[in-house]
Amino acid sequence: MNTRRINSNIIRKINVARVFHGIRKSPGTSPQDLSKATGIDLATISIILSTLEQEELIVRTVGARTGRSGRPNSQLSINEKSGVLVGVAVDLEEIHIVLSSFAGTRLASLRVEGSVEQTRAAGAIKSGVFALLKQVGYPRKALAGVGVGMPGLVGLDGRLALAPALDWHDVDFGAALSSALNVPVQLENDVKAAANAEHLFGSGAHDADFIYISGRSGVGGGLHLSGNIYRGPLGMAGEVGHMKLVPNGRPCACGAFGCFEAYVSERAIFSCLRESCLQFHDVAEVYEAALRGTPAVLEVLAESGRHLGLGLANLANIFAPSSIILGGAMAVLADFLLPAARPVFETNALKEIRRDVAITVSTLGDYAVPMGGIAIALRHFLEEPPATALRARTVA
Repeated sequence: MNTRRINSNIIRKINVARVFHGIRKSPGTSPQDLSKATGIDLATISIILSTLEQEELIVRTVGARTGRSGRPNSQLSINEKSGVLVGVAVDLEEIHIVLSSFAGTRLASLRVEGSVEQTRAAGAIKSGVFALLKQVGYPRKALAGVGVGMPGLVGLDGRLALAPALDWHDVDFGAALSSALNVPVQLENDVKAAANAEHLFGSGAHDADFIYISGRSGVGGGLHLSGNIYRGPLGMAGEVGHMKLVPNGRPCACGAFGCFEAYVSERAIFSCLRESCLQFHDVAEVYEAALRGTPAVLEVLAESGRHLGLGLANLANIFAPSSIILGGAMAVLADFLLPAARPVFETNALKEIRRDVAITVSTLGDYAVPMGGIAIALRHFLEEPPATALRARTVA
């Protein structure tokens, strides 16, 4: 008979994360309510709470008396002074850095100039992180971890395999940053990072299965399936921008033809607008032109919306998620893309599937990727052994 050994350490890590995020999502919750919400027995909850209190990650206060006999319930919340995390979104032109508490509260942010030179980019991030810490009055020892969203393919080993926009190939950028900042640094594809942010802080918080799609020069996907990001055996799953929509269609940057992103990405929309002799510098300008009713802009967005609807139908038919969340340029232009996308989606998605799939727009805006960095830095921190010397990081 074949039996599998249960790895108690993995179970413990999962339970610690569930308890921590249960408190984060419901500040003031009691151990009893936490047990009901997580399905973890009260004895295990008590052990985990004791560990989190020792690490000064949570605070416990006594709730108001209800008039019933017995001791009043404890009220639990995340200790906002337990330390800070940093999330980073790296792009060719700009690097967006966000400083956050362990509860996910944004404390400060800044944008610095991007660079194709790895040492300059790493230096800009280091300087930006230290500037934010100084701005909010926290010592450098308060920083517990950093998560970075990259515009490229990140393997399971955490190395950046390819970032075409930066022309970076097989780079251990996380290790370089970790050495510079003297804290753990986690690297992730930017869209997968954003999907993590949607799960912890955004509209995907209550869905075990959702798909997040976004992108600028291309289109990427975060496949959040069965409660986790699906990354595949190489860590690179989710390149939904390269599913084929039109045989022998428009050329794509990948070298193929008819790809999803060749019709719905920000770059594709700008390209079509240029063919109509319209030049825009960002999607906000496109949105304003659409609001003014500019015919060529409305026509381009309607065409892009129709292709978006077909792509969403394909994703729905394959994965049957609870929701599909649009981010980036798609979120900005959703008012004009979705009216054309929905009829195509309804026509091409299976009836039994489409009725249960909600198409929504991200509420995180420009913060999606850096908050995704916060999410993956927090996940890594919670997976560390309880012996972590967090007290050394506690903010006075």
